[in-house]
Amino acid sequence: MFNSLTHPLSLLLGVLFLFLSGSGWAENNSTFRVSPDYQYLVDETGDLSLRDILDAPQSWSVSGFPGSVQQGYVGDTLWLRFRFSVNGKVPLRMYMELATPFLDFVDFYLVQPTPQGKNLLAHGIGGDHQQFVAQELEHRFPIFPINVSLAGDYEVYVRLNSDSAMIFPVNFRTPEGFFQSEFRAQAFYGLFFGMMSVLAFYNAYVWYFLRDRTNLFNMAFIVSAMLYQASISGFGPLYLWGSQVFLNDKSYGLGILSTIFFAGHFAVLFIDLKNRVPWLARLTRIFVTLFGLGVIPVVLFPERLVLPFIYPLEMLVCIYAIFVLTHQCFTGNYWARYLMAGWSVLITGTCFYVAAQLEWIQFSVAIEYIHAAGLSLGNLMVTSALAARMQRERSEKNRALKQALDLAQEVTELTREKEQIAASARDELERRVDQKTRDLSAMLDQLKQSNEKLAQDTLTDALTGVGNRRYLDTCFPELIRQCQQTRSSLGILVIDADHFKKINDQFGHLVGDECLKKIAVILQRFSRRNLDVLVRYGGEEFILLLPATDEAAGQKVAESIRSHIQFASFWHNKRRIPVTVSIGVHSVIPDGRETAEKLLVKADEALYRAKKNGRNCVEVYQPEQEAANP
Repeated sequence: MFNSLTHPLSLLLGVLFLFLSGSGWAENNSTFRVSPDYQYLVDETGDLSLRDILDAPQSWSVSGFPGSVQQGYVGDTLWLRFRFSVNGKVPLRMYMELATPFLDFVDFYLVQPTPQGKNLLAHGIGGDHQQFVAQELEHRFPIFPINVSLAGDYEVYVRLNSDSAMIFPVNFRTPEGFFQSEFRAQAFYGLFFGMMSVLAFYNAYVWYFLRDRTNLFNMAFIVSAMLYQASISGFGPLYLWGSQVFLNDKSYGLGILSTIFFAGHFAVLFIDLKNRVPWLARLTRIFVTLFGLGVIPVVLFPERLVLPFIYPLEMLVCIYAIFVLTHQCFTGNYWARYLMAGWSVLITGTCFYVAAQLEWIQFSVAIEYIHAAGLSLGNLMVTSALAARMQRERSEKNRALKQALDLAQEVTELTREKEQIAASARDELERRVDQKTRDLSAMLDQLKQSNEKLAQDTLTDALTGVGNRRYLDTCFPELIRQCQQTRSSLGILVIDADHFKKINDQFGHLVGDECLKKIAVILQRFSRRNLDVLVRYGGEEFILLLPATDEAAGQKVAESIRSHIQFASFWHNKRRIPVTVSIGVHSVIPDGRETAEKLLVKADEALYRAKKNGRNCVEVYQPEQEAANP
């Protein structure tokens, strides 16, 4: 990239030095000689005329800056007196140039001293506030022709009024020297504005497509610098805004402020100061924003009331820029080195220009050219750096994209491998899940069977295989509720083996258990309906619940049971065992007041009466029994 910049930079520097060598107070010419010193007079009242100047002695002061007016912001009328002598061939024609476009009113007087007095030979007027003034040459600065027909000494008086600074070079040149110098200036500024226009267009183009604010601020900086340089070089009023007095008065101040404002914001973005040193970035933005706000007083007030305060701040911002860029260079900021290299000539030229405006040094065309060259060279290098950074970022993006593609390919391969592993693992997992499911189903079936067996064991009498007392407690209330809902009778039979203790004592408990089992088998024959409930209530006592069975049917079933048991075969060692039962019967249609306990009590009372009546009989519960046994 640096090689690509070598040729344009060398060309621009060569042109710069070519012009610097051609600048001067007056060209070397054997036909006339301009006195190296000029004199000035401040007319505080503004009432002095040329006749007053010529007729009465005045307190003229001698300038210490030959070839350049260095009076600053005067505010009053300023008179200048120049002397030159013609020694060679006459008639002689030359031009006097006041090299500034900021003079409001100019009166030019050519005077020839004679023994009889001073004769006025020519008078001319100029200045950007003079309306309808036609000059002999259309020029960017006030220029006055000097025609001399006789050899001798001559004086030039110039009367000036302006709100701008009275700081500008004064040139005396022959027509050939003037046109040669102007050709160089036109070529220099043509190169300057052409290069700056290309750079501005390039930055605008890049910003339009990339929306990078760095390019936007750089474009605004370049355009502001062009406005600023157009105003001080005189090409602005000559080619752009013409005789617009307001624009000519304000363009210089607006150009200075906008250039610094946009340059500061551009620099903060370009060197990435916000991410590197946030507090320094904020301070820089505040500093340059002051210049942006300075636009208001520049527009509202005359230049002589505002710019004397702007120049010290401009010098300060140059020093501040050097400090910030130096600090960033030493902290390893790569792009700060670019900016330091690009802006070194610009900052140098700006410091010289401001120092001349503050009357610290003598102003010359060389300072103006250095300033313009610094703007063009700095922006050329910085714009090249922006292009390099854009290329670098593009390369980094391409490298990152390639890495992303490689990573994506690797991820794809890993994903494919993962899917293969997952498929294999899924098959194995499904096989294991199926096996575990089968094992679990078998365990659940086994558990279900165990639970059913446990429930059966819990509700079943272990000896006889019929329901136990817990089973009765579970079923009895439900049968009562169903019979109540259907308004049907519920028969309760309480069955007790007669003299069963004698059987146990005579034949043994094992024989007694066998007898109980056989009694249970006989009872099961009479409880075959789904809702019939048979339980061993305890010892040799059984209870049979018969839904939908009235008293007569219950008594009939009880009698059949008693008869079957009486005539059943109970044998032990070829001896018949006499086994009989007594049965108490109670039948009722539940009305909501009966409970299982009450019904059992009534059936048990009937059983008690059967026992009392000699056993081996059936008794039905009679209500009068309840009255007899309160």
